[in-house]
Amino acid sequence: MRRFGVKYGSRVRPIILLFLLSLAASCTKANDVCLVGEIHITKGDAANRAKVSEIYYPGSDKEYVGLTQLIKGYLSEEILRSLGYKVDDAALEVEAKRIDDNTKAPDTLKKIMAVYGGDRKGYIKTFVRVVYAERFLYNEVFLKSREIHKEQYQKADELLKASIKSPGRFKDIAASMGMGSQRLRLSIKDGMVHIEEGGVGRRGSAQAQGIEQAKRLIDAVSTIKPGEVYPEVIEWREGYQIIRYIKKTGEDHIIESSGLQKMDYDKWFWERAAQIKVTIYDERLKDELLKEVDWTRKLNLNPNPA
Repeated sequence: MRRFGVKYGSRVRPIILLFLLSLAASCTKANDVCLVGEIHITKGDAANRAKVSEIYYPGSDKEYVGLTQLIKGYLSEEILRSLGYKVDDAALEVEAKRIDDNTKAPDTLKKIMAVYGGDRKGYIKTFVRVVYAERFLYNEVFLKSREIHKEQYQKADELLKASIKSPGRFKDIAASMGMGSQRLRLSIKDGMVHIEEGGVGRRGSAQAQGIEQAKRLIDAVSTIKPGEVYPEVIEWREGYQIIRYIKKTGEDHIIESSGLQKMDYDKWFWERAAQIKVTIYDERLKDELLKEVDWTRKLNLNPNPA
């Protein structure tokens, strides 16, 4: 059909399409309680997550609890994306399999899956996705990034270089850098034993930990002579260590040790999270959230949710 020389259908179709798109957008928004970056959270999402929380912490099945857990998890995902990491369906399916295969609490996992019934999409979105984002961001990105911990590594490296030049002044050099030091006895049997003033063998003067860590350090000092400083910064999961070999006593080794923690994760997380806009559409829920959960005051909240 033509009207004024223009095909009527060619004008109507775009108008209908725009109407349908705006209707879909308004329906989505009506179901949303929150938007974290580009990730939508619906009332159903928050309700499901609250039920999961109840399994872990009886009495916590509140809507605001479910919402706070999702916000924290999705902030982790948005930080991953901002750093160039891809979070897609394939990665989440691999994570779901990892959870299935490695869970140490199969009964708890069954209860969690029962929350969702046959809703695989909901299970992935509000459980697996959160587990994946938080685990990957902390374990695979934060802990392993030399760039994030650049300041801490450089300080450890400065101590290393200075103490290699003057190994006899190891303790004084560490103290001058505000790092402190301690003597440790390394034992295959007992692990790492902190030697307090008064030496080894005095009741109550030693505290043991970390047999695997002790083995690693024994391997390190086996490559140097007594009195020398091990020529590398030793990196642990959450910190850096510099050691000086003192002597061998029987099967054990005595070392002088100094080090420092890597950057605080919470501090780093919120520096990144502060760049991500969070919109909470339900004012009642937002007020409850801010009242009950301290860290929500750190959120970059949209003051005018449309």
